[in-house]
Amino acid sequence: MLLTRRLLARLAALLPLTGCDDGWQPEPPVRLPPGLPEGATEPRRWALAGAAGHFLDRPATLRGQPAEAAWAAALVEYLATAFQDGREVDGRHLTRLLREGRTTLRAALRIPPEAPPQAVAEALFAAAAAGRRDDAAAALAPFGATLAGFDPESAALAPLRRALRAARDALEAQIFPR
Repeated sequence: MLLTRRLLARLAALLPLTGCDDGWQPEPPVRLPPGLPEGATEPRRWALAGAAGHFLDRPATLRGQPAEAAWAAALVEYLATAFQDGREVDGRHLTRLLREGRTTLRAALRIPPEAPPQAVAEALFAAAAAGRRDDAAAALAPFGATLAGFDPESAALAPLRRALRAARDALEAQIFPR
């Protein structure tokens, strides 16, 4: 009987936390295109390494490179839904941060915030593929001049950089626990 009372007391103490949800809803996950490069056996780590490499480590490489900017933005679209499946301890927190970062990136690229993530990712991957085939007109078509004039070091993208840093730190902590 004592165990039951203790358990009920602990559960009752957790009741106020149920109101902390603030309406978070999972989104349909973004699917990556077929034919990913070697090393993409863990898509989340691979996409995070690519996006963080561009936006955190080498942002200047995106300036004036619409194909690379589209590719990095498509990886962010994927990452914004990649951690919501519960496989990561802090996946929900990472998802929230990445969605905030995605929102600022979409604003910088003039992509409507309510656009479906899969459709945006597909358009960005297609623009990147067109740009890599030296078809600049096709690469820029869906996004106008926003990709060509994209400033990856803009202060407005601070939430994106913060989200990518947090996700990279979380995955690194899994590999190298303290």
